[in-house]
Amino acid sequence: MNRLYYVSILFVLGACAPGTQSSSDVSDLQASCEALVSAQTGVRASDVTAVSTQSVPTGSVTTVSVVGAEAPWLCQAGPTGVVFGVEYSQEG
Repeated sequence: MNRLYYVSILFVLGACAPGTQSSSDVSDLQASCEALVSAQTGVRASDVTAVSTQSVPTGSVTTVSVVGAEAPWLCQAGPTGVVFGVEYSQEG
């Protein structure tokens, strides 16, 4: 995994008002991010874990740990909870 991966994916998670995500919304977002990263990497879902989710001006970024990866993956979602991409956080 020495290069930057990017996948444009539109995946509707449900409407979330900016800055008011409930723990259920965050859990749903993290589960979707785990599934997308698992599909992108070909790693079993049980070896992919969401570590954290942070609000950013454009929505949110979920950090995802993948067994065997040297760095985490990042899952980006808009303010309404629509995931628009996943990418490996390390260039090489």
